[in-house]
Amino acid sequence: MTEKEIQDVLLPIIGQFVWGAQRGYGSFLNLEFGNPKTKFSGIHKPKEENKFPFNEFENRHVKIKGEYSFFIYMSNWKIYAKDNELAHDESEREEIEFALGFINGQKLNKVIINANKNITELEFDLGGIIVISDEHYSDEINELWNFYTKSEKVLTYRNDRKVTYEKTKTEFGKEKFTEISGIITCPNTVYN
Repeated sequence: MTEKEIQDVLLPIIGQFVWGAQRGYGSFLNLEFGNPKTKFSGIHKPKEENKFPFNEFENRHVKIKGEYSFFIYMSNWKIYAKDNELAHDESEREEIEFALGFINGQKLNKVIINANKNITELEFDLGGIIVISDEHYSDEINELWNFYTKSEKVLTYRNDRKVTYEKTKTEFGKEKFTEISGIITCPNTVYN
């Protein structure tokens, strides 16, 4: 992928409000952008071996997702309010919830992918900044973040400084990754 192609993929969320910012499994974070969409799962059938009372009935799950989702995955991250660190990937749950509450409702001004330092920054209009790195994830290849688009494609950035932009249903291991270098900013600005 070229620098311009990466910028074009990210551009639709520039100037958009982040909403539904939440912590997922472990230290994963998810940020929603764009109009909300409702997703319903299929019907979950109860399992015979599970005797927990709530699992005796059929049910389905409902999720509210954005047109775009930025998923911070196998990485280290820090959330700042200007120069003040509010939380990081190993903070207490309350600190993380507070920091995500600060980020919720802010407009995304800029995404900076600094392949030289292997850091991605999300900069918001009210001084919120999320810094994503591979500080403790450099021993093996990991996806630091995934950006899901409304075209059902995902832009993935790995800690080996490679990216791919493929359909979400692409078989694992079949993706075509391209190495990037330098600093990529979206929107495209001259970076000194």
